Amino acid sequence: MDERDTKVIAFCGKGGAGKTSVCALVVKYLMEKQKKILAIDADPAAGLSWALGVNPAKTLDDLRQTLSESISNKKVQSNDELFALAHYELLSSLIENRGFDFLSVGRPEAEGCFCSINAFLRHCISTLVAHYDYVCIDGEAGLEQVNRRVLEKVTHLVIVSDTSKRSIAIAHNLIALAKQRTQTMHCGVIINKWGDSNCELKELPVLGLLPVSQTIAQFDAAGKSLIEISDDDAFYAKLKEVMKNFV
Repeated sequence: MDERDTKVIAFCGKGGAGKTSVCALVVKYLMEKQKKILAIDADPAAGLSWALGVNPAKTLDDLRQTLSESISNKKVQSNDELFALAHYELLSSLIENRGFDFLSVGRPEAEGCFCSINAFLRHCISTLVAHYDYVCIDGEAGLEQVNRRVLEKVTHLVIVSDTSKRSIAIAHNLIALAKQRTQTMHCGVIINKWGDSNCELKELPVLGLLPVSQTIAQFDAAGKSLIEISDDDAFYAKLKEVMKNFV
């Protein structure tokens, strides 16, 4: 695979704000642009796999355990052997779907120190993502778990918030933390489920306001992939407009 100028987009925010749905529909939008896409589910809740209609058999947590056992049992004798094993297992964990590839991080680490293995895995993943145009990561509430367990370099941070005071406060905190970490990352907030709210958005770098979507609720209830949502759907059309100006 050839190397590309990869844009890594992490989606974070309070649980229930809609970040997984937004992430899945951004994958759909990038598919329409015929870009090479890697979607990474970095939330232990594993909602992105459902939203994209994929069923991963192996996760990065499985790979982490395999590497740990191989080191403990001395099945690998050098860093070169470890890298070869990690690369093989990483590719075997990758799901090649129509229009995008998919990788699941899995559960949080079990007891024990995985710091060196996490660092090694981040190196392997960074080598892999260099061959994609876009990487979309459905993260946990904050960016630090993404940086620790998946990738250190994120080029774009999208914080998805609803209109509740708690969600807006979390968005403010995440923006402040992101600015402390780096000045080069593009950061923005999407306000989801806007409706007729009059919540205070001062000083937030708001990318756009998304309406309440009954379609997403119906798809979620039926267990249908959001990739199947109509291109004419009002929510999806608004999200495309927002992302077109951001990435």
